[in-house]
Amino acid sequence: MEPNRIWHDPVVEIYSNLITPGVRYSAEAYDLANRRWDRLDITESEVPDDDWLSSTVADHIRTYYAVHKLAPWWNTISKTARDSPATFEARPDGVVSRPITLSWGTEPLFYGTQPTDKLPTTSIDELEQLTYISRSADRCLWRGQDCVFKRIEFNVGIKPITQEIRAREALIDATGPLPEGSDVNDEMVRRKPWEPGSVAGLLMPYCGPDLEMLVRDEEKAAALPVTGRQLRELVRGVKELGRCGVQHGDIKYWNTVFHPGSGDEKATLVLIDFDSEAPEYDGDAEDLGTLLLWCVDHAKGLRDDRGAKARVVAAAAGLRAEGDFDAAIACLSDHHSDVAGDARI
Repeated sequence: MEPNRIWHDPVVEIYSNLITPGVRYSAEAYDLANRRWDRLDITESEVPDDDWLSSTVADHIRTYYAVHKLAPWWNTISKTARDSPATFEARPDGVVSRPITLSWGTEPLFYGTQPTDKLPTTSIDELEQLTYISRSADRCLWRGQDCVFKRIEFNVGIKPITQEIRAREALIDATGPLPEGSDVNDEMVRRKPWEPGSVAGLLMPYCGPDLEMLVRDEEKAAALPVTGRQLRELVRGVKELGRCGVQHGDIKYWNTVFHPGSGDEKATLVLIDFDSEAPEYDGDAEDLGTLLLWCVDHAKGLRDDRGAKARVVAAAAGLRAEGDFDAAIACLSDHHSDVAGDARI
């Protein structure tokens, strides 16, 4: 486990299943929450399913941590059968772990050494208190600031990070360079997945939970904290992206963060992950319209306000059918919008 990481309840996935000499079955397990590899060896003849394998590894990791308050010293679990006692062993990392490997057509990503590179860089050693958020993202502190580290975990992550870099650079080209002392914190982080100095991911300010996280929480889902003003500003923002020649590529509720604001700053909706454009993508307008309808479906306050609901549905229809951002903004800018629409929806 990384030395600057805070322990999290394990989230284990099985990445490969092998038949090895002297062992009937070997599973390579990755604990996403703690960014560590383990191996589970089984000698019984029946091959277990992946759910059993992942839960078995997670249970052993969880039990060890509950007793010792430390990450396990071992990385290999051996059992003769499903119900047999387990034995533990520490094998060399090169035997158990599966670091980023190059596949055909994949090269390490380097950044920050060319005059055309526009984003500042930092070292992974400066990240503190890394805590699991999702498969490819950790929350952390960077120079005392609350941030999200979006990491290249496997070689398939190189292309999306590269695309996100290019999108950010395009925005800088369209809007001008970042001001001196800017608090944007769009940072590149460098480590050694293959070669010194290659990119590990992006560092960004932590803005808040995404809408998917909010609806998973029953108490928060009952009062989804989205307003008509926020939806209007989101539509304006996506329109501005298009003006700058940038397409988000995957506007979904799980890529939309609720930023609560602070002091006099009003809460806003923030798009994340400019790296996931799907094949045959129809454009941001249609996805954005679908997101607006999702808000109608999941926000009780909006459903109960017939006028606010009608305005959002009309804005979504214009976006999905004609890609008409101006008409959508007009719908959401109705003179009632800042009253009814700014009720929690």
